[in-house]
Amino acid sequence: MAISLVGLETVDLLSQITGKKLSQRDLTPPVIFLASLVTVLLGVIFVDGTVAESEKQRLLATLYRFSIPESDVRRLTHLMIKGVKENQLYRNSENVRVLTASLTASQRLLLMSFGYEMSAADGEIDSREQKYLELISKHLDINPEYLAVLEAAFASTSQFESAALEEVHFLLNPVQFYELDPIFVKAAKDISLALPAKDKTSTEQKSITNVSFNKLKQFQESNQKIDKLCYQIYQIIEECNKRGFLASNFILDIGDISKNLQAKNFRVAVVGEFSKGKSTLLNALLGEEIQPVREIPCSGAITIFMD
Repeated sequence: MAISLVGLETVDLLSQITGKKLSQRDLTPPVIFLASLVTVLLGVIFVDGTVAESEKQRLLATLYRFSIPESDVRRLTHLMIKGVKENQLYRNSENVRVLTASLTASQRLLLMSFGYEMSAADGEIDSREQKYLELISKHLDINPEYLAVLEAAFASTSQFESAALEEVHFLLNPVQFYELDPIFVKAAKDISLALPAKDKTSTEQKSITNVSFNKLKQFQESNQKIDKLCYQIYQIIEECNKRGFLASNFILDIGDISKNLQAKNFRVAVVGEFSKGKSTLLNALLGEEIQPVREIPCSGAITIFMD
């Protein structure tokens, strides 16, 4: 979760939802995710204009998965339900955008998974609820092909692409949610088990299943540490800006850095001696002859390919 993207808009909105005067320090990743989940789920059950008692029970059952009785999180959950209902925050997609601005792609997909699970609890997805979920997913920049996978998982009514299924399984892998809380990891595991089974014979599947859990965890831990450092730097720059020490463009710069971190883009370097197949490898990977291939050295300069 990109903590540095949690701005004053989010703080004000969470304060409005809970009825408490909150600060940025109060907005932990679990709190932000839970507020987003409450908003989306209430939007699902209110979109048709009526709320059955069974829907209320399903709502509480879903939200109670993230807390224990008499805990601060459970009490906060009830405050969020009350605040979102009273302010009808689910009616405005801008509210959802503000709440979810700091969520990762995996966290956004998990959010929508619970929305589809809620909608399909009676065995089918209401058309109005489906349109609402599709609209929210669009604002969350979720691949429409992923929604077909979620429909198939919870309502068994949709065809989906095998590639999309692979990607959904990867994004909802429980390891992606360790930074929130162990209870979110358990919830992600439950959702993953509901997904259609992957093709065990495919080469892609074998590649994905061979990904090292520990290496992925180390990467995410490092990414989280960098994100926290960005947030600390952001706070320092913001305070300096208020005191007139630094220009406001530094705040925008640190925001851009945080967004780049969340994008998880990376570079691959191909290094080796002359005429050892580097260009041939790159051409094969790219599917066209970008680099010249000769029997004598012909690409001695460093070449950078941009997507």
